[in-house]
Amino acid sequence: MAILNRLLHFLKLLEELVEFGEFLTTPLGSTGVFCLLSYQAFALMGCDVTTATILASTAALTLYCTMNRPTY
Repeated sequence: MAILNRLLHFLKLLEELVEFGEFLTTPLGSTGVFCLLSYQAFALMGCDVTTATILASTAALTLYCTMNRPTY
């Protein structure tokens, strides 16, 4: 019974990981990943925390607006 219980928990974890992977492929998820990665890049380049946060947020917002540009 304990083995089946652990298998069930493993399958639930697998399902949640798949859902998270699907979220990362949406424009909002990819923008979030871009924001986190660009924050790390700005921090490594020597920017202080507030400047890196503002620059990463601005870059992510620009990317999000570009990805969701309406077509007329």
